Amino acid sequence: MKAIKFTSNIKLLRNDFHLSQLQLAIETGLGKSAVSYWELGVEAPNAKAVIILSRYFQVTTDYLLKESDNSTPVYRADDFNVDMFLFNKRLKELRIEHNLSQDKLATEVKLSQSAINNWELGNRTPNANAVVTLARYFGVTTDYLLGEID
Repeated sequence: MKAIKFTSNIKLLRNDFHLSQLQLAIETGLGKSAVSYWELGVEAPNAKAVIILSRYFQVTTDYLLKESDNSTPVYRADDFNVDMFLFNKRLKELRIEHNLSQDKLATEVKLSQSAINNWELGNRTPNANAVVTLARYFGVTTDYLLGEID
């Protein structure tokens, strides 16, 4: 899966904060090679990394993922400990509200049923591409889906 347009925003924000990739990695607890891969568009970050970066830069996940031009977060969090419980819960709730089985949702969004099952159970963390795809499908913001806003 090709990385989303996340690359330019992360590099822009990192430069605005006058940080090297290594400094960002150290301050957030993320790997330097991961930051480099994201900026190069080699791979997409996972959902936990998106939340950590949005909190660190104090922007919305929607802005970070280029789903919105509004960068002002409606929350303020300095905590980089990310619990994916709300994502797992909201994904399942949205799927049920739309009367979809995991198989049907997987077919609709072109993801695997096992991935959706693992996300709902909290066994795996989706990457940013999957989060954006699911948020768009359900008509919600990535901030909502990831549990950053109510």
